[in-house]
Amino acid sequence: MDKIKILILYEDIGTGHKRTAMALKKAFEKRDNIEVFVENPLGEKFPSLSYLTTRIYLKTLKLTPELWGYLYEMERDKIERRINKLVGISVYTFIKDYVLSLKPNAVICTHPFSCSILSHVKRDLNIPIFAILTDYDVHAYWIHHQIDGYFIGSQEMRSQMNLMGVSDDKINVTGIPIDEEFYIKKDKNEMREKLGFQLDRPLVMVMGGGLGLGNIKKAVNVIQRHKDLQIAVICGLNKNLKAKIEEISDDNVFVYGHVDNVHEFMEAADVLVTKSGGLTVTEAIIKKLPMIIFDPIPGQEERNLEFLLKKRIALRIKDIEKLDKKILDLLSDKKKIDEIKERMEEIGIYNSADKVCGVVINNIKNDALKV
Repeated sequence: MDKIKILILYEDIGTGHKRTAMALKKAFEKRDNIEVFVENPLGEKFPSLSYLTTRIYLKTLKLTPELWGYLYEMERDKIERRINKLVGISVYTFIKDYVLSLKPNAVICTHPFSCSILSHVKRDLNIPIFAILTDYDVHAYWIHHQIDGYFIGSQEMRSQMNLMGVSDDKINVTGIPIDEEFYIKKDKNEMREKLGFQLDRPLVMVMGGGLGLGNIKKAVNVIQRHKDLQIAVICGLNKNLKAKIEEISDDNVFVYGHVDNVHEFMEAADVLVTKSGGLTVTEAIIKKLPMIIFDPIPGQEERNLEFLLKKRIALRIKDIEKLDKKILDLLSDKKKIDEIKERMEEIGIYNSADKVCGVVINNIKNDALKV
């Protein structure tokens, strides 16, 4: 068989969609005779539109997050009446021609926008299209009858998709693909020494996803009052946030921008204070790192939080002034921490990217045999 070509499409809204795409690329490239393209064609072709879309999204989250939540819930169950109405024929034509020019054997979407557009032009492609849901909730934006297969993070999502009309044979519970580094167990003390933290003081990790969203400055102000705690703050790509945290930080606070070794920080930490983004919570589950969730984005992150609370693997803090007490109470309760870790072990799905690769490649090979 000729070299298999895989096209993975992502959108630059948040960082989780690209992180999933890169985790898949790494998994595919471990196999022989496979060529992988990770692309954001809409962002490259229409950079102004991409920039404007991202700015509107971030402004909405900052100024009126409840509006985003309202829109998310209002459209959550409305199958087949979504993004297709929002884009012009030129976008459809561009995406169709772009895909055909690369001649992939399969296309994988990590964002509902490209998934929707490809479903619209599927009849002109004759190429299998797959979608990876990067949250623990199913939104109708993802659901299109022309999509050949879905990859999801939990069994509960299968039932939700069945109710939306997706047949079981299209649904694969593989877990959400994350970088393979998270599956490698490392010694906590070794990681602390490597990162420069003390071994005998609890380490609290604080992060707001790749964009550094949420009231992280307030959270740090509350936690740092306790000098027996070490605090690692990951600000991601948010340089403005990093500067603000550095201004108010005490000696027990260590501030970072974007880092490529989140897996090492999670191994070293005792508790994670974060929003409930799909990739971040998946990484924490695999690392069995107890979570305290604050400032979840209304919509998908609120739904992710519902999943975490139902599984009893995270705590929620609504009054950020009480965040320090919540952390100290959790750190002092070894039994509770052990129970959380045990439940994480039960629901964690390992090597998700490899599982996705297996399904996609088998699909391609089976289609080739039918020809």
